[in-house]
Amino acid sequence: MDKIHIENDFNGKKSELSKLIKSWNLIDMSSKSDFGRLSEKILSTLSEGQAELKIIRILESELCVTYGLFKTDFDAEKLTNEIMTWWNE
Repeated sequence: MDKIHIENDFNGKKSELSKLIKSWNLIDMSSKSDFGRLSEKILSTLSEGQAELKIIRILESELCVTYGLFKTDFDAEKLTNEIMTWWNE
């Protein structure tokens, strides 16, 4: 694959993942770029073949530290399972 095709594929996946994250209705954001940053972190982890545990940690960290949620506000394992299902489709 050439660089442009890889970049277009990544951007398409980032957009899809951002829509999935937005569908959770956990974070009230007006900017698509907010979802994009979180999606990029998760996609990079998935592309590297990292385990679900790392994605759980990313979600917990980002949703709590960056967006001010408490761990009791969401189920990181369930959300990670949704991401993994989407990724493996």
